[in-house]
Amino acid sequence: MKKLFLWMLLAAGCMSVMAQQRVKISGHVTDFDGKPISHCAVMLMDKHFHTVDSASTDSAGYYCITNVKPGRYMALTAVRWNEYVRFSKLPEQDRRLEFWAWNIMADKDLTINPRYHRLELYGTTAFCPTGTNALMVYTRPMSATEAMKYDEKLYRDNNNGVIDYSVKLEDFKVQAFIDGQEVKILSIQNMTEQYGNQKMGAFLMMLDYKVITAENTKHHEKGENLCYFQSADFE
Repeated sequence: MKKLFLWMLLAAGCMSVMAQQRVKISGHVTDFDGKPISHCAVMLMDKHFHTVDSASTDSAGYYCITNVKPGRYMALTAVRWNEYVRFSKLPEQDRRLEFWAWNIMADKDLTINPRYHRLELYGTTAFCPTGTNALMVYTRPMSATEAMKYDEKLYRDNNNGVIDYSVKLEDFKVQAFIDGQEVKILSIQNMTEQYGNQKMGAFLMMLDYKVITAENTKHHEKGENLCYFQSADFE
């Protein structure tokens, strides 16, 4: 099994036969300066977005989710609710969005170290097109600064479908890695994602195989994302 990071953070690999014993998922939650994020909720979710296991980080930012049933899970997310953009009463510069890790393959104990700031990378999906040596990655980056332009009434009323707090292509600085090794981004295309009545900007990237880290240069926001993926052709 391999991991692809979108720094965003991303990975690839072949999954071994699931062991029957329980496993644990643990790690260290920090910002991009290495400062630990305490009292952060870390939640493991199934395909219906239901939380099946969770933990909270301690004063040093460490968490551990024990007794996890081996299998595949839709995502693991990390968020400190008192900082979350839509609910926080903190000054705007102290608000954040969320960290996401996608397609969790819990066939053994996992270490996932979320780093997050004000750029959220959502819905990340990775796949290998048939007959190529490239990896396609889809992700939707969301800016905390842009999100704060919409008040609660606009969210509730859906703002007639014009809510969009994604990142413009010219402001989207991205690196990609697989299992810690940086890979070349061969191409990147701006997409439009339809979500109900909303339209949100997203990106489709072709990688030369590797994690993804990203930055919104317009607002100096950083985000990281992790996606596990399988490929029968990748060894």
